[in-house]
Amino acid sequence: MNTAIPSSNNSFNSTFQDFIEYPKSGILSKVLLKDNNIQYTLFCLAAGTEIDEHTSTRNAVITVVEGAGNLNLEGKDIPLVPGVFIFMHANAPHALQAKENLAFVLTLSEHVSAKKKISQQTIDIVKSTAPILKKQGEKITTRMYEIMFQKHPEVKAQFDMSAQANGTQPAKLATAVYSYATHIDDNKALKAMVEKIAHRHVQTHVLPEQYPIVGECLLQAMKDVLGNLATEEVIKAWTEAYQLLAEIFINQEQQIYESVSN
Repeated sequence: MNTAIPSSNNSFNSTFQDFIEYPKSGILSKVLLKDNNIQYTLFCLAAGTEIDEHTSTRNAVITVVEGAGNLNLEGKDIPLVPGVFIFMHANAPHALQAKENLAFVLTLSEHVSAKKKISQQTIDIVKSTAPILKKQGEKITTRMYEIMFQKHPEVKAQFDMSAQANGTQPAKLATAVYSYATHIDDNKALKAMVEKIAHRHVQTHVLPEQYPIVGECLLQAMKDVLGNLATEEVIKAWTEAYQLLAEIFINQEQQIYESVSN
């Protein structure tokens, strides 16, 4: 996709076909337009690509441009063919499969404000996992990247694979996860961590819809590495904690994107 994306400061017209380009495998995505309230992203999926069940923190609309596939939305299968228009409310579970090369536009609505707080029980459980995360954190994050790159190879382009090979990237993420577990109820410390990482995410063009992918893989890695220590109670608490953190990052990164474009 080499076609330049116009600025939202000026009126313009184009056709979706100007931007469509299919990868050999996986997904290519490009933000077509965004402002303070809404974002339009074109997704081009190679035939056979699957996106596992996940949720989004924002209301979303899928408009199919060409190709064929299937969307499972809250347990209901919906055929994806040209012209299909689907509304998904925030946090609705959904999964997608491209039966042929498939292109669709995902429209994300205005960001919902992050939750003010999470339950004290969740805070207590997450903080109680800090000691084990300090010991096993790098094993968890290394496993997380293994899962993510296997299930979602399209995201590899956004990562420094040499930093994966030498272990520095998993180590950095392990430090961040441990820091979050330790400071989940310390807004000042949390804000400093988020601001630093959010700028790095903007530089590598992290998208809001990628947070559910990371969350799914992180939780699975916790289960794989911690075994019986990853109880249902612990996973439930970390699911709630991760969703809050994802909302905070998405909102922070949106502010950075907007400040850069202005």
